[in-house]
Amino acid sequence: MEFATYIAANYSTFLFVMVRTGSILLAAPIFGALNVPMQVKLGLTLMVALLLTPLTPQVPMPATLVGLAIAIAGEVLIGAAIGLAIRFVLAGIEFAGQVAGFQMGIGMASAYDPLNSSQVTVLGKFLSILTLLIFLSVNGHLMVLMVLQKSFDSIPPFSFTLSAGLMESFVAFSREIFVLAFKFSAPVVAMLIFVNVSLGIMARTVPQINMFVIGFALTIISGFLVISMSLPVFGTAVQAVFDRMWTGVFNLMRAM
Repeated sequence: MEFATYIAANYSTFLFVMVRTGSILLAAPIFGALNVPMQVKLGLTLMVALLLTPLTPQVPMPATLVGLAIAIAGEVLIGAAIGLAIRFVLAGIEFAGQVAGFQMGIGMASAYDPLNSSQVTVLGKFLSILTLLIFLSVNGHLMVLMVLQKSFDSIPPFSFTLSAGLMESFVAFSREIFVLAFKFSAPVVAMLIFVNVSLGIMARTVPQINMFVIGFALTIISGFLVISMSLPVFGTAVQAVFDRMWTGVFNLMRAM
């Protein structure tokens, strides 16, 4: 009863906390997946907001409707920026799988992704699922909630400012997608370049060989061979990426 009375007395703070919480959870991986029922998302948002409201600096309700709209828009932008920054890293690894898949010649082997409601290559989906499992194994979902709580210490409700530093930090996160895609797909791409050059030399040396049939099978086998050899260190590499990601997220919050 006392808790309900406290929330009722600080309804303005609860409103802002709930808006930011919902924005982060909807944009972040796992929580914001499309196959998670909306009722679950709303229930989780409400529960987390109730728990965080007593830990958040109290703010009064804006006096005007315009002020309220600006305050809510600021909370939505904060939550969306943090959630998307986390999702960008996972998207970069999935993109690496798609790049490698196209280079291997299996780009047409696509599957429906219910998490993002899109068509992705099988290899990209495989790396995406593997990355999500690693994300859960290192308590990434709990780190999302910790980042949410820390965001109210760094950026109290109704204190968001759109600065040049924020835009630079967000652009850096966006650029990270392509950097990660290049790094994670580089071993496969390098191997396939070597295979294609070798096939070209063989085609000039022995023109009677059907290079189309041999090359198609050889590129797929070589690609999967490199991927299988890389899997033992894939988890370590992804964890290192996650460490950089959390550092970048905290830097992003400081820029707001």
